[in-house]
Amino acid sequence: MSPRVEPLGAYDRFLAPPLGLAIGALAVISAAALLELSRTLAETYRGRWFAGNGRDVFHVAAAGVIASALFVNGLPVALACMAAASLLLLPLLFLDSLPTRRPVRLALLLALVGLAAAPPLLEPRSIVDTANLIARVLFPH
Repeated sequence: MSPRVEPLGAYDRFLAPPLGLAIGALAVISAAALLELSRTLAETYRGRWFAGNGRDVFHVAAAGVIASALFVNGLPVALACMAAASLLLLPLLFLDSLPTRRPVRLALLLALVGLAAAPPLLEPRSIVDTANLIARVLFPH
């Protein structure tokens, strides 16, 4: 009998949990700052290319920062990317309706990204196990 291969990959932590959480906190701060920068530059350069498509560069960078932190905390690459994109959906939906004052907006972005990132950063093994269970149920061999 061959060993079981997980559909989305196996849990494999690269860092000790305290260091992984510190990297995760840094990623949350960086992602919130990138989203804030995106909004600020869009306000500054309203009507130009940056105000539309150019913002996506910062949004992808924010997702990349979060995905990297999730990866070193044990999530497989595909699952880390999916989780990062999913957890940034809510902050991105509200990005343009947040207050105009930068400190308040940045605090709200930190809260939104931090709350969304908490489950995969605090319990990465359960996220991997649950995702693989769902994949096995949806796509049986």
